[in-house]
Amino acid sequence: MFSPAADKNALHKLILTVIAVIGAILLGKFGSEVDLKLLAVVITFFLAMSLAFTRGTDALYFLVFAMLFSPEIGPGAGVGEGKGGMVLRLEDIILLAVAMGWTLRSAYTGRHFGIIKTPVNSAIWIYMAISIIATLLGILLGSVRSLFAGIMHNLKYFEYFLLFFMILAHVRKKEFVAHMIKAMFIVFFIVMIYGYTQIGHGQRICAPFDAEPNTFGGYIVLIMCLAGGIALTDERIRVRAIMIGLILFAIPPLLFTLSRASYLAFMVGLFSFLTVSRQRILIGATAVAIIAVMILGLPLFPDPVRERIAGTFEKETQYHVKIGNVDFDSSSSARILSYKEAIKRWVKNPVFGYGVTGTHFIDGQYPRLLAETGIAGLLAFLYVFWRLIKEVRKSCQLTQTPFLKGASMGFLCGIIAMLAHGISANSFIIVRIAEPFWLLAGLILLIPHIENQDTADSLAENQS
Repeated sequence: MFSPAADKNALHKLILTVIAVIGAILLGKFGSEVDLKLLAVVITFFLAMSLAFTRGTDALYFLVFAMLFSPEIGPGAGVGEGKGGMVLRLEDIILLAVAMGWTLRSAYTGRHFGIIKTPVNSAIWIYMAISIIATLLGILLGSVRSLFAGIMHNLKYFEYFLLFFMILAHVRKKEFVAHMIKAMFIVFFIVMIYGYTQIGHGQRICAPFDAEPNTFGGYIVLIMCLAGGIALTDERIRVRAIMIGLILFAIPPLLFTLSRASYLAFMVGLFSFLTVSRQRILIGATAVAIIAVMILGLPLFPDPVRERIAGTFEKETQYHVKIGNVDFDSSSSARILSYKEAIKRWVKNPVFGYGVTGTHFIDGQYPRLLAETGIAGLLAFLYVFWRLIKEVRKSCQLTQTPFLKGASMGFLCGIIAMLAHGISANSFIIVRIAEPFWLLAGLILLIPHIENQDTADSLAENQS
């Protein structure tokens, strides 16, 4: 007689065997007739789905690496995210595959945890609803010319929230949260090495398979904040040494992104530590030292970095904008003109804007939200982050494990830094920032719930 566990294991293996055989048959029949890129995407999809089905949350490790190492695929490749074209990445396919794999696993095992309720959840639903309403109204007004494009762009933006809800629905172990954060640091280290390979080639450095230095700089600042929080909180020498080493190692790539939005985000993130950390003297001294180096040591900076910073306030003939007695370079002037146009258009349709994809390209999160979703969308977006900041701060206060407590504090400062980054970048609709961001959001908000459950389980065991 076989035990129920043995029967389930045998059925599990049988299902995988059937999937493998069907896959082999389809590959043999159609493999020579399809494009190699499409074939690679299909194989990756089924590999990711199989991993999620068999290993559950372990599939998230696959996703963590895909966030930074997935190429663009499909007709929108090369356009760049957030620039009006629909960009599909291999990571999008992997995320969908993991979600489907988890769904099949839940149906097969009969284990349905349900999404843990947080105050952020309802705020996200409100923002999503307003974005869809604004887009549908834009279709009626004629500003959104394609229903398909408007809906698909909305789904692309909501994809990051899907990851957040997936984390809340499936992750239940504190050790796994710590391992995921460590995996993110491993990816960060590898990506920094990739950044170093680009230094000295006369170009701004970017993430792999990407051409957006602004985005890369924002990602670097986010993970630097995460490492900074752990370094300030975890008293283990080895952990502190690794975190400080990662921060120092990331400074040259950050500088060579030549992203002024990222420089601003870095300084905002640094100063935000003053409000949340008890080691204010150390942080304040570090901030003063960095400012002094930037002011006094600017002539010693690498030429591209020095020219990028100093060139912000240089008068140019193309896209020249002057505010008061201050001239701006062409890049900053182009943004300012784009923001003015966004505000001018928003005034004509202030409540719901013109819908997603219903206006011109705007390289700034807040004016873009105003133009596309109106004041309703902007307020809903800020409401999401207000609730997120409150919950992450609460997580930082309640978490007992030093490593995870530090991660909570670092992520809190990272949120503030990314909000500053969004002033002149579409920070929260770009995969290199938004996906790690919402993955971390889900993990950090889970920590108090998991620790409370562990405490309750320990008490139950002691009483029994």
